Amino acid sequence: MRLSFCPALLVLLVAACASREPPVSVPAERGALSGMACLAALAEAGGVAADFGVERSGTCGVDTPVSLLSAGAVLEPPLATSCAMAVAWARFVPEIDRLAREHLGKSIRLVRHYGSHACRRMTGDSRRLSLHATARAVDVAGFALADGSEVMVGRDWSGNGPRARFLRAVARAGCRHFAVVLTPDFDRHHRDHLHFDIGPWQLCGL
Repeated sequence: MRLSFCPALLVLLVAACASREPPVSVPAERGALSGMACLAALAEAGGVAADFGVERSGTCGVDTPVSLLSAGAVLEPPLATSCAMAVAWARFVPEIDRLAREHLGKSIRLVRHYGSHACRRMTGDSRRLSLHATARAVDVAGFALADGSEVMVGRDWSGNGPRARFLRAVARAGCRHFAVVLTPDFDRHHRDHLHFDIGPWQLCGL
């Protein structure tokens, strides 16, 4: 990860089952974060990002696009997403790290993902535009831990071992931070990742 390139790239260092528990972030705030106010919130949450060149309006336009390099843990590859989604993720990472230490005895070092921005309709419901179309969702494949070991959703979700318990705890916690969380137990389309998004619908698909 070549973080030294950040200044030239405008690094933003300004530094059911609807969930039964209310989200940590107020839904109105999640949806309203935009522009410089959002970039300031991202810096406050510990996010390190560069500019993400993409259309900012239209059907698949992204409000305040960023390329999130790290937020407590490095994202591999950098996450091309909306600032609002980046803020929600950065605020969630400390809880993921706490759960990793609780269940696995190690901190997370890196987040592996399948992306955020993708101009497409919902999987399984072509009538609706996916939240990925406007980069208000992220699909997480797994985590690398401080000792170099990895926990992958596709491999480790099932069972009763510590890795499965960790992933399920992350999903449950995600239901308090995000509008929608979908897991391998929800449908076959999510068999190898955890889907998190920031609304407008609310569903805890565990």
